[in-house]
Amino acid sequence: MSRKVIPFVVAFVLVCLVMAVAALFSFSGLAKAEKFGADQVWSQSYDTAESMKVINLMGDDNDELFIQNAQNVTIFDGGGNVLFTKDYQSPKTTLGDVNGDNREDLVVFYLGDLGYSVDTIIDGQVSTLAQSLTVGLPARVAILRFPSGPQIVLGDSGGGLQALSLSGQPLWNYSVGGEEIRGLDDARINGQVHLAAASHDGSVVVLDEDGQKVWETDQESLRRMRAFDFNSDGNSEILTGGEFGAFVALSAVDGSQIYSQGMGQAVSEIREVELNGEPSSREFVVGGKDGGVWAFSINGGAVNQMWTGSLSDKVTEISGIDVDGNGAEEAVIGDDSGTVAVFTGDGSRNNLENHSTGITRIDVGRLNGERYVVIADYSEVQVNKVNFNSIPGFQYTPLVVGVIVSAFILIIAAILASIPKKPELKVSFQDKSKESLEAERRMLKESIADVERLRKSGEVTGDAYLARLKRLRGDLADNETAFKTAGFPIKVETIQCPNCGGTLELGMDKCEYCGQVLLS
Repeated sequence: MSRKVIPFVVAFVLVCLVMAVAALFSFSGLAKAEKFGADQVWSQSYDTAESMKVINLMGDDNDELFIQNAQNVTIFDGGGNVLFTKDYQSPKTTLGDVNGDNREDLVVFYLGDLGYSVDTIIDGQVSTLAQSLTVGLPARVAILRFPSGPQIVLGDSGGGLQALSLSGQPLWNYSVGGEEIRGLDDARINGQVHLAAASHDGSVVVLDEDGQKVWETDQESLRRMRAFDFNSDGNSEILTGGEFGAFVALSAVDGSQIYSQGMGQAVSEIREVELNGEPSSREFVVGGKDGGVWAFSINGGAVNQMWTGSLSDKVTEISGIDVDGNGAEEAVIGDDSGTVAVFTGDGSRNNLENHSTGITRIDVGRLNGERYVVIADYSEVQVNKVNFNSIPGFQYTPLVVGVIVSAFILIIAAILASIPKKPELKVSFQDKSKESLEAERRMLKESIADVERLRKSGEVTGDAYLARLKRLRGDLADNETAFKTAGFPIKVETIQCPNCGGTLELGMDKCEYCGQVLLS
């Protein structure tokens, strides 16, 4: 292949690779025009939030920020000022209408001076609902609106459940396994509310309003349990995430398994997120202890995986937020390293600003009339204005870059092809001493002998042998000319014709006796 063609062949291969990568980035969604960002509005110090919600709790027309950790319950106004704060020992909280005014109230399950107790906080006013309860260390609390009326259900660290009326009267008790309650949720059967509960040891149970078991089953140790009516048929699906990676969907009606998948890591969170904005289907996102993220869709009762992603550490929180106002929610996900990422409906990821400590809670709501995303980590709570930018034509920028790089490669190839061939090295015999000319003559003869040996051994044949021999004989003739030009006597050396045996001068190409060609 010509040395002028080789650079263009290499350039063509490189251009194909560059344009293939550019097309991949342009048409696969890796170079998206949508970009998400966040601007911090205000922040307040708050240690390791366990529960958080933007909601109206103070009886006015404005939403507030409620937040709770292992020692405290606090309510901030829209500007970050403290409206209410109270310390508790080991509190767990839930929201629900306790006094019948159709507004959410705050219920606190905690360890008080007289044992395990329940408080209500209504418009910033604290009332003790019950004391000296027959349950253990608080793990979960929920308000369920059973057909006969609302009940407050308490779950403790030993698998115990106790139900109270809204006036604080004990109604029933039940034991689920023997470890911490990891989930309390309302599950519907034929449109009627039931209680779904799960403990860390893998026990899952559905109870009616009297605390009577509808069904109970055992799985591997559990981290999370959620209940949703995904297909709006009046019967909920119960989702569980295991310590050893089992993700399972059960029917609330009888506990039968609808779906099961091994995630390869412990399941740390499960949340519903309306990813596609389509009312006929429901979506949810699962997070893993090693940073795995999976999105699923349920349509007509069938569970289908939509996409997968990942973060660098344990997924600690998942929240659905319609950031760009297109009717579909983005999954805003935080992990234990402080990363906050926005995943769109097709699984594309955009990172918001990292936090210095792990993320504990994420919520969205209106504060002072503005829609904000609130993010709590191990040391503070931040209120952020999340923004969305769409840059027209940005998707095709990789193709433009690919064309520019390809043109540059072709220019380099043309320059390389235009470089003239390096002149062949020739031995100059001009202005040499007799001794140096004799040394060069010996060297040339030795080289000719070496070539002949290589030919006889089969190591060099054909055109390569002839070309090398011609060049050496030409150098030998130049050497003799230099001898004669310098006036030095030279001994003519002879060879024998391989055909007739006649004596010939070294360097002749044809025998003058028999006509045998010695070198063609």
